[in-house]
Amino acid sequence: MVHNNKEVLEYWNKPDVESMYDKNLINAEIKLINSKITEGSKILDAGCGEGEGTVVYASNKGASVYACDFSETRLEKARERVGHLNNITLKQVDFLKDYSLDTDFDFIVSQRFIINLMEWDLQKKVILELINHLKPGGTFLMLEGYEEGVNELNDLRAHFGLGPIPVKWHNLFLQKNKIDKLIQDNNLQLTGFEGLGTYFMLTRGIRPCFDNQLNWDTEFNKIAASATVSETIGLNTKFSRLALWSIKRSK
Repeated sequence: MVHNNKEVLEYWNKPDVESMYDKNLINAEIKLINSKITEGSKILDAGCGEGEGTVVYASNKGASVYACDFSETRLEKARERVGHLNNITLKQVDFLKDYSLDTDFDFIVSQRFIINLMEWDLQKKVILELINHLKPGGTFLMLEGYEEGVNELNDLRAHFGLGPIPVKWHNLFLQKNKIDKLIQDNNLQLTGFEGLGTYFMLTRGIRPCFDNQLNWDTEFNKIAASATVSETIGLNTKFSRLALWSIKRSK
């Protein structure tokens, strides 16, 4: 069954929906994104959700952050988290409709936002419109579901007799060849392509072979998410269900 964008919007507007249960993973995602952001930057956090990343990006010296989401439910949760910070502006924006935002951002962040658009043509449209809100030389930090990594991880799991981990019904993961073509066709520059393959391999590929209780808040997962382990094993995008594309707008 193919779901439409209206169903996805209704899903995220439900107050009892948790955006991410694996906090070790989301923290690793945010840390990876934040490692690319420089001091004194003007940042757009597009599809900011509950503001978990927004708070971190705003902690950079001299940063100003505009955090936007279509969902009032998500924004209310974000307000509770970021309300004490005066360098964050929250705004309700539906990126599928007309909207007004500045066009001089140093960085635009998309973290698990684009995958909630259920057609590639819509994903491509929103990506290009976001990039047009960067100043010349600005960078789009797009951390999204990565189809090739999903397939690699499921192939690994199959070797151990484990079933595949499906993509959730409200997500359409990105394909690298389509992003490569989008970058080439629009005179953009790919400055980085990274993933969290070590974490996914350890927590979704190896641990299930030995542990039937796959709760996320464990010491194993905490260690698997550490920079030391990631650098030691160094899988990058291999087995990673997520990828971070760093895309620079031409000067």
